[in-house]
Amino acid sequence: MNTITLLESGPWLTPTMSVSDDQTNTDPAAAGIAVVRPDRVPNVPLRGGPNGAYFNVAAFAVPPSGAGRVGNASVGSLEAPGTIAVAAGLAKVIPIHGNFNLRFESTFTNVLNHTNFAPPQTDISNPNSFGVLTTGQTAESAGNRTGQAALRLEF
Repeated sequence: MNTITLLESGPWLTPTMSVSDDQTNTDPAAAGIAVVRPDRVPNVPLRGGPNGAYFNVAAFAVPPSGAGRVGNASVGSLEAPGTIAVAAGLAKVIPIHGNFNLRFESTFTNVLNHTNFAPPQTDISNPNSFGVLTTGQTAESAGNRTGQAALRLEF
């Protein structure tokens, strides 16, 4: 019997907003910049947004009009969901006769069938999708539970 267990914290994400809401008075769109940072609203929790969203859109706001500055939300201030993946295998060698053995093997990924979500959207300009977990993760065997079984005759 064998197992490989992966317990991993989520990636750090940066809240963003549309460049059309920019208040730096520097025209970042002309430099090819597509998103800028919003302001962080104090005393509002980052987690637990409306409609079951992972992040709370109310924790961020567009900087005041004519602020002449970048939003104060820090880079990497949001932690996306982590990963829990357990893979397991089982093997048994059954002696048949002399040098003949039958080997049974079975391996499974994501044995617990735990749903691991991909990082959510972080653009506050789209409040309906901000922080919403919509896509399952497929990397690092963290997707759906899969299994395989094999028989092998060894001689």
